[in-house]
Amino acid sequence: MRRPILLATVATFAIAPLSFAQTVDERRLDTVTVSGLQPVDPATLTEDVAILTEDDLAVRDTPFVADQLRAVPGVAISRSGSLGGLTQVRIRGAEANHTLVFLDGIEFSDPVTGETDFGLLSGLDIARIEVLRGEQSSLYGSDAIGGVLSIETSNQPGFNAEIEAGSRDTVNGSAGFNTASERFNFGGSVSGFTTEGVDSSGQGGEKDGSDSLAFLARGGMELGTGWNLSLLATYREAESQFDSDSDFDGLLNNVDRTTDSEQTIVGAALTGKTGQIDHVFRANLNEVDRTNRADGTYTDSTSGERTKLSWSPSITIGEGGLVQTFSALVDRESEDYGRRSTDLAFGDPNQSQSFETFGIAGEYRLTLNALQVNASARFDDNDGQFEDAVTWRAGAAYSFDFGGRLRASAGSGVKNPTFTELFGFYPGSFIGNPDLEPEKSTSWEIGWDQTWDQFSASFTYFEAELEDEIYTAFTPTFMSTAANRAGDSKRSGVEIGAKWSPTDRLDFTGQFTSIDSDADDGSDEIRVPADTASIAANWRVNNNGLRIGGALDYVGEQDDFDFGAFPSRRVTLDAYTLASLTAEIPVTERLAITLRGSNLFDEESTDVYGYRGPGAGAFIGLKLR
Repeated sequence: MRRPILLATVATFAIAPLSFAQTVDERRLDTVTVSGLQPVDPATLTEDVAILTEDDLAVRDTPFVADQLRAVPGVAISRSGSLGGLTQVRIRGAEANHTLVFLDGIEFSDPVTGETDFGLLSGLDIARIEVLRGEQSSLYGSDAIGGVLSIETSNQPGFNAEIEAGSRDTVNGSAGFNTASERFNFGGSVSGFTTEGVDSSGQGGEKDGSDSLAFLARGGMELGTGWNLSLLATYREAESQFDSDSDFDGLLNNVDRTTDSEQTIVGAALTGKTGQIDHVFRANLNEVDRTNRADGTYTDSTSGERTKLSWSPSITIGEGGLVQTFSALVDRESEDYGRRSTDLAFGDPNQSQSFETFGIAGEYRLTLNALQVNASARFDDNDGQFEDAVTWRAGAAYSFDFGGRLRASAGSGVKNPTFTELFGFYPGSFIGNPDLEPEKSTSWEIGWDQTWDQFSASFTYFEAELEDEIYTAFTPTFMSTAANRAGDSKRSGVEIGAKWSPTDRLDFTGQFTSIDSDADDGSDEIRVPADTASIAANWRVNNNGLRIGGALDYVGEQDDFDFGAFPSRRVTLDAYTLASLTAEIPVTERLAITLRGSNLFDEESTDVYGYRGPGAGAFIGLKLR
């Protein structure tokens, strides 16, 4: 593992005697970016968008994005064993690859699997997270059935750094800076994480640890006459150890298995105006390489590359009580996939595949005094690989004088099969299915938002129906393959979120979600907790930066399969509650000591049958603010 290099890199940045003038003006607007082709005023939303601010993120103060998302209604986390291990996020009971993830406006999801492994997404200096639930393919195309998640990293001016160490030989740290002049701005960061981990199999064998290291750089310049160019580049590498079912009895064995992952993302955005029309041009590249090793020996590797070009013009007409916005989008996406393996006993798994999509979309938004209406539609030309797709979404909301707001929306989504599902070939265990149909989903929701002086709450009821769901089917030869289900899967649920701020220094937040998720045969969908809930408190004790936070995150019972039995049997995973406590204690105006406790009740948390989760942990660190 790369632990010495990782720690040296982070430590070097953390103690560097750098300072930058605090000259960058805050350019973030009070808008929501995930729910429209252009940034949207939160007061005009027709769906419930959860927003985690820096204060919200400070409560749990965890380096893992997935654990921050426990505060969001409708979101469930599936972690396979140790921190840093495979971690999936499911929104409203949808599959993990039904969530589209953006990092600073660039699609982060893996081109190979179509999902984001949140176990590798750690150590970012995050300023804000937006979560939009429900089908959003009318704006984003494939992958946005469950919802869209946008992560924004901090552009706080000056130099900042943080390093933390604690249980399970865990060390994580980050450092970054941002500076600007009248026309130019530049920033960058480095982050790292390492842990000895836990024995995922729970059989008393070796522990499964992980390392990760990430770099991010951003820059921008004003080109004059209202045009601006922004650039972003990030590189991440990770090494994750895991246990696997090496004797094919359906249970994990204590074995030495390792996955090395590398991801490179480069993006550019050009924004400006011609007459009354606003323009956004984007170009980005996302490359992922993943190598698997058994007992230190190379076994196989996969690679994926996604390139995307887009143009979005928009025009806004009117002001005051009547405002209309017309937006459009044209994009072309190209994906490439490659797989290499040394195991040729059951056939040649080595292959290369590619896929292209051309999409056009339009969006209309209307604000008429207290009434808000929006509608969008999209057409995707899938180049003959799949049937072309047409998706839509529409919504309306009405705001009342007493702080109440009624909203409703409906839409459709599509999810193209992943390269792994189409062409994956794991000798002796899995073979892809090139005849798969895309998954299709429709849903509707109705909700109420209420705001008083110190209290705000949201209530949402939703229903969704998924057809042609892709699942893993077993063949008579004990191989497995991907297939489309014959029937429809149905999901419905209630989501409640609330915030109470009795004083300027104290906030209480909470969420409760109840989901009924049925497979096509009427059985409960696996790995979808029936109930999740959280409650958190954040106390900013004084003006010097002393802060104390605490949270309880509850995950209810959920079903899974025990593949160690033949035939496999359905099992119920126990409910658990994760308790966390954090504190930030100022030493000087800029330096603070951080304290963090996780899973303080030392509960056994299992999200995937056979995988043991981490127990209680305690961590101490330093933060340069």
